[in-house]
Amino acid sequence: MGRDLSPDTPRETQTIRVPPADIQAYRDWTLEGSGLTAAARVTDAAGRIALVKNHWSNGWIVPGGAVEPGESLIDAARREVHEETGLKATIRDPLLIIDQTYVSTADRETRVSAQFVVFDADATGTIPDSDRLGVETGEIRAARWFRTLPDELHEADLFRPYLRE
Repeated sequence: MGRDLSPDTPRETQTIRVPPADIQAYRDWTLEGSGLTAAARVTDAAGRIALVKNHWSNGWIVPGGAVEPGESLIDAARREVHEETGLKATIRDPLLIIDQTYVSTADRETRVSAQFVVFDADATGTIPDSDRLGVETGEIRAARWFRTLPDELHEADLFRPYLRE
């Protein structure tokens, strides 16, 4: 996975309830993919943070996505930042590891485990219009720099403490 994750990196747990029809897709991702998500808190010299709105988030979130098989966490974070914001980021140390459990809403017994790793990063530049971002059309609904964290932050209670400088 590239740079080892420090045992001192803060860890949180998250349970995500998903429809029974979706649980197999998460299982396939963990078995055939990596079961890992790499993301980054990207800031610039002025202290702004780059955030995105994508097709699955409820509000603004750090850019990131699935780690491809054989790809390091750091390389995945760098790739995802570029795909979702157009920025070329320098990825630094991990800020947060979220141990995720996806649970079927049907029986609450069917579970899939995954990890979401957020790195510290920096970049400079202009973020293009959202229609020029993402791999799939409509994947990124918006992307921009923020001077302060917005009120409309996805999973704010979980992420907010780790996204402040």
